[in-house]
Amino acid sequence: MAFWFRDVMHFPVPVTPLNATFLQPAFSRGASAAIARLSMPITALTVGVHHGHVFLCPSPFQGDAAAMQARFGEMQRLTMELGATVLADWYETFEPRVLAIADEVTGFDYDGAGTAAMARFLYGLQEATVEVWDIHMRVNIPPMNAVFGFEEMIGQVLGAEAVAESRALMRGFDNKSLALGHGLWEIAAWVRGQAGLAEVVMAAQVRGGRVVLPPHPVAGAFTARLAAFLEVYGWRSDVFGEYGHPSWREDPSTPLTQIKGFLADEAAVSPYARQAEEQAARQALEAAFEARLPEPARPAFRVLLPLVQQYVPVAEDHNFTIDQKFTVVTREAFPQLGRRLMAEGRIGDAEDIFYLTHDEIGAIAAETAPDSMHAVVAQRRAERVAQSRMQAPPFVGTPPPADAPMDPLAAKFFGFGVVPSGNPKVVTGHAASPGTATGIARVVPSLDQAGRLRPGDILVCRMTMPAWTPLFSQVAAVVADTGGALSHCAIVAREYGIPCVAGTMMGTSAIPDGARIHVDGNAGLVHILD
Repeated sequence: MAFWFRDVMHFPVPVTPLNATFLQPAFSRGASAAIARLSMPITALTVGVHHGHVFLCPSPFQGDAAAMQARFGEMQRLTMELGATVLADWYETFEPRVLAIADEVTGFDYDGAGTAAMARFLYGLQEATVEVWDIHMRVNIPPMNAVFGFEEMIGQVLGAEAVAESRALMRGFDNKSLALGHGLWEIAAWVRGQAGLAEVVMAAQVRGGRVVLPPHPVAGAFTARLAAFLEVYGWRSDVFGEYGHPSWREDPSTPLTQIKGFLADEAAVSPYARQAEEQAARQALEAAFEARLPEPARPAFRVLLPLVQQYVPVAEDHNFTIDQKFTVVTREAFPQLGRRLMAEGRIGDAEDIFYLTHDEIGAIAAETAPDSMHAVVAQRRAERVAQSRMQAPPFVGTPPPADAPMDPLAAKFFGFGVVPSGNPKVVTGHAASPGTATGIARVVPSLDQAGRLRPGDILVCRMTMPAWTPLFSQVAAVVADTGGALSHCAIVAREYGIPCVAGTMMGTSAIPDGARIHVDGNAGLVHILD
């Protein structure tokens, strides 16, 4: 029987029927195509959606020792060949292709097309989505494999502690997630420079998708600055990869909350200054680290380091364009059909479209769909509410043998392999970002509750995605249920120089909100003090 694991990192809550039947199969096909192309030790990555919860099933390569060795050798060759230029390839080839597909989606004549023609276009969009997710894996896997190889070499030569230290060699590089945080910080800095405006912004609210401020002479200028920010960075939502969740363009509550967070922390360090410090520290560490290596290991260090240092920019920038922007572009396309169906009386709301399946979109295109879909939408909405209350199992099927080596992707990205402490006052996890911090735990299950964070709090969450990045400048540490040393929360915590313990699996349930805790990012431990 196959082994499936629940993808809590990306999909902590049940997905909509359109997501389950449109996005997840496209991801599975695209990822599997890239995996085959890159000679990975798995042959496919299959997605299954069970009661709304997303599970992944990696299919291990089957073959004798010689065949396995040959496959690993080919993967290493491709990693070195493709990894050397992966960031340039992303900017010059892959990102333009993704943006061209996005332009085709936004440029379709939705007003001029009939209902069937519009449905036919959206039904066929799944093939383009397969290509996008193929690109996603093709740019992500080579630098990640380079990191795995680099850390294996460092561990063999200098030991496990040096592996954790070596991750600082990836810090301080420009990427879209840091740029997003810089943009919000710049707006907050401008607000502070306008007499009385900070108080007005702190009192602002979002109503009907618009930011409403009390009267102030430059309130309009603030709104214009926020609109310009959203034109660039608003192509994302608080929920990863879910068509049924509004983007920041539609609901700017999260960026407004994050601006308020910067305003509340008057002692906040400029993210530009912090990044400059990280860059200087990284450059000094490069020379020091090479000096610690024995001479035979230094050539490999010099070859692998440039590949490894592309990982963070590639990971964050592809996420910005594919995982975030392309998802939002697709999300905004489907309600165009939803509004048409609503006008025809076939559904009650434009966003009911997310409760139809890909096949049902195809039936609308073929003009074989029923005249009314109200009942099936109501049933599926109720089912999703029930699914959100379920405690889905972390694994389904037959796990690999206990003595099988841990796949580095499973441990270092998804964060599996943590052994619970057995002590209710101690939570174990991966040592994802070094340092220690003591503070008040704020359990934040979703970004819409981030407004409860205060400067110096410790963020306790199920996972983080790029939309969470600005919060890292306000908190003293991060504790996450999912993720390993190469996950988003670990990467960003290291960029901001704060401790992070990831992959706890149970942090959000074991740590009481408001408790005083001590986070040890060096040991991967969280102590509940009171």
